[in-house]
Amino acid sequence: AQAILAQVKLPPHHFECNLYFLPHILAMAMLLVTAQRLALATAAAPAARHFAGCPLAATSKLYEDIVAKSLLEFQANRAVVSADLDAELASNKVVLFMEGTPDAPKSEASHNTVKMLTQVQATQFVSVDVLSHPAILGYTVTKSQRSRGPHLYLNGSFFADHDGLLAKFNTGDLAKEVGTEGTKSSGVFGGELPIATY
Repeated sequence: AQAILAQVKLPPHHFECNLYFLPHILAMAMLLVTAQRLALATAAAPAARHFAGCPLAATSKLYEDIVAKSLLEFQANRAVVSADLDAELASNKVVLFMEGTPDAPKSEASHNTVKMLTQVQATQFVSVDVLSHPAILGYTVTKSQRSRGPHLYLNGSFFADHDGLLAKFNTGDLAKEVGTEGTKSSGVFGGELPIATY
């Protein structure tokens, strides 16, 4: 018993305790020794990593898998999906295929695209949530030949993805092609977006 207690390194005053508590102390000491031995045994071998070395690479791979499945779903339902979405593109001047909706975008790229379209006061546009059905994402990836969204279509033709819109926004071309000037403020705050009053 003293050998076990010595391994646990209890202070000397613990040896002078009542005999009634000695079995409990021995049991605790044995548990501590077992725990120390387990800790030493597991510390020698490093644990396997259960996550990707680079989270961006794992996310990119996941997105590529989603796009591949979406393309397969679109191919399986090509006639129905193309008929509906081609009609949508033909009947609207500006159509945005995005993750989520303009009020609740579900990706940073979609959020930035909505902000750019708001800033240039884009004409009325229709948004299509590509996350509502995999075939919709497959449709826009096939039509635009770009896997990363969002995709903006102007007069039925692919106009730009997020990076293209950002470049056009920075040069002012986006405002010229899809923007309007009629709703901008005049006077002291001329040229800026109007402040809403609720």
